[in-house]
Amino acid sequence: MKAKSFFYSLVITAGLFLSMGVVLKSSIVEAQQKGKSGRKEIVLRGQKGAASSNDKDANIVNDSQLNDPAAKNDPPSVKGGPKTRGGVCEVRFDNRTNLFIKLYVDGRFRGTISPYGDAIAYAIPGETVVYGRADFTNGTFNYWGPTTYTCYSGQYIDFKMVD
Repeated sequence: MKAKSFFYSLVITAGLFLSMGVVLKSSIVEAQQKGKSGRKEIVLRGQKGAASSNDKDANIVNDSQLNDPAAKNDPPSVKGGPKTRGGVCEVRFDNRTNLFIKLYVDGRFRGTISPYGDAIAYAIPGETVVYGRADFTNGTFNYWGPTTYTCYSGQYIDFKMVD
């Protein structure tokens, strides 16, 4: 009789530990998914703007596509550059329009995305400003953003641009 009750108490104890482990594991996974790393999606609708040739867009700090031969541009750590303590934040552009859109991160030109195309830019972790602009031949333009968000190391932001 003692052996039978010992066996039952052993089975009950093992069941309790097993159920605690499942609950604990699901809590850890949920906390990791809500944590700093992972995905944040931003969906922006294009807005119309008009400008004369003399107007300067306040959201653009540097629009140059020219390369400075004297500039030292280290690649980010994910592209073979030096490992940093903080890492980088990845901005993933998703163009859901039929337009060519110029992309800016923190006011600096990062490239042009083709219609229905995808692009990636890297940002220093912290407060980041993302902006997109499609210029037309008649002097008007559509724009997305500027959107400011906090981007942590190892995190990526989906910046989805729609009409």
